[in-house]
Amino acid sequence: MALHLLWDEFRSSFVKNLEALPVSQFNEAWKTSKNRTRLYEHTILEPVCSEIGLNYKKELFKIDYTFCRKSKNGTDVPLVFIESENVALDAEHEMRKLCCLSAPLKVLITCAEWSDIPGDWKNGGYKELLTNRWSEMISAHNSIWPQPALTGVLIAEAVNERLRYYSILFGPNGSIEKESEIIFETKLR
Repeated sequence: MALHLLWDEFRSSFVKNLEALPVSQFNEAWKTSKNRTRLYEHTILEPVCSEIGLNYKKELFKIDYTFCRKSKNGTDVPLVFIESENVALDAEHEMRKLCCLSAPLKVLITCAEWSDIPGDWKNGGYKELLTNRWSEMISAHNSIWPQPALTGVLIAEAVNERLRYYSILFGPNGSIEKESEIIFETKLR
């Protein structure tokens, strides 16, 4: 399976499942970190996995979520590893874990003050800081143990009564394959 095709299918299905949710579900999810985790786990990721034709596994190898394809002998082979961390500035462990795993696609789902639009955030958002941090982490791991994998990051941001999801895609050496872009936006409340 082509790496970019897997990412495109994952991202497209993720957005489709976000678009199907009523605003009330986003409002509930944004009340607590636990609620957000439940939203991803039960409402978003299970259907995404099914839609892209893979088998859903939770906490496989202590990874939050894993999408697998069955081999001819029935073994579940991971194709997508997903880690979720509600605070992007604290997601170093999750990103390092993803860097250590072997699969064609690795995904971090997180929340951050991401926007660099003047006035959205007092300090301007963390887009540049986190993009550089994640790029350097991927690059460092790849310099020692190269893997032909892509790492996608989905960033949720609630600002000015709007909920936005951004995506950014890194190549195997930490280079940006697809720049940060808004993939979903809805009004809260």
